[in-house]
Amino acid sequence: MRRETKLVHYGRPTMPGPANPPVIRASTILHDKIASFRDTKIRRETDDSLLSYGRRGTTTAHALADAISDLEAGDATFLFPSGVAAMASAISAFAAAGDHVLIVDTVFGATRAFCEEQFDRNQVEFDFIPWNTVDLSPWVKPWTRAVVVESPASQTFEVMDLPALCKSAKTHGLTVIADNTYGSGWLYRPLELGCDISVVSGTKYLSGHADLMMGAACARGDACTPLRSFVHGTGQTLSPDDAYACLRGMRTLGLRLAHHGQSSLALANWLSARPEVARVFHPGLEGHAGHEIWARDAVGCNGLLSVRFNAGFHLESFLDRLKLFSIGASWGGFESLALPVYPDQHRSLEAESEDEASGPMVRFHAGLEHAEDLVDDLQNAFGS
Repeated sequence: MRRETKLVHYGRPTMPGPANPPVIRASTILHDKIASFRDTKIRRETDDSLLSYGRRGTTTAHALADAISDLEAGDATFLFPSGVAAMASAISAFAAAGDHVLIVDTVFGATRAFCEEQFDRNQVEFDFIPWNTVDLSPWVKPWTRAVVVESPASQTFEVMDLPALCKSAKTHGLTVIADNTYGSGWLYRPLELGCDISVVSGTKYLSGHADLMMGAACARGDACTPLRSFVHGTGQTLSPDDAYACLRGMRTLGLRLAHHGQSSLALANWLSARPEVARVFHPGLEGHAGHEIWARDAVGCNGLLSVRFNAGFHLESFLDRLKLFSIGASWGGFESLALPVYPDQHRSLEAESEDEASGPMVRFHAGLEHAEDLVDDLQNAFGS
């Protein structure tokens, strides 16, 4: 069955019944026999679909988790109240006191902040590695346990060669944890490229309507057991109402991402020709760092692009003149956004030359408006 069809049918109850699985709210799950209660407690350690206690999800959350597992080609998915919670849990499940973790330098700022703030207090060593790393040998120590990656990179969208990096990781027995929010399981599937865990902020494209906070970590193989243990031990969960809203949003995931991707590439090409622009960051552009790898491993782009303007450009006045692009954090909803970003403040390794990094930078998200209207809005903001 094709992916587009699966999106429509994920979690479909038996008929006659509603098109979407109903919201089931529960804390206590009742049994009529003690043997049933004991059996459920045993089987839930390997079967995440069992109704056992509200903290472990009801059938609403189970339907969403199953859908994400299929979308990501994984074996088990665990749900969280935010993307940051999902990433922090995935990392923590494989990083104990005395361990060493490698982190790509271009990772999302909140992930970086978590590692920098929590690893020292938990006696976990860590090092940042370049985005184009394929051989981990120079950084691996005998106590290295995991590698944290994000591709495309946060804010600048450099594309990693994940198959090559994962091959190197396996030779050293390392677990690879990928932030896959950009691809969200539709454009990109890190587990099929060799990663062990794929983390997605469902706040973004999975839900798609700018009204939901949630995260998911999808694991395969041996990575499922330690992640499951950490999730249940720390009480991470997602409400059934949020699970329902996310699954409903996923019905149109393919249609929405196709529109987002077409619009963002149109904006990227148009902005590349503007005299005010020094550089456009978009993995769909030829010449972008890792463009060929993205074309090989992915099936399209999302609505994000970043623009480095020339030094001296009056950025705030430009942003204030925009009408269709609102100023706001996050992305992945139906709305278009523009937000000043400062990637050089969240990197340890030099990414750009001083000349390239001297101008102000904005991350745009192309929403579901017509691309020509978005271009007109930008043109008006430029004043020509």
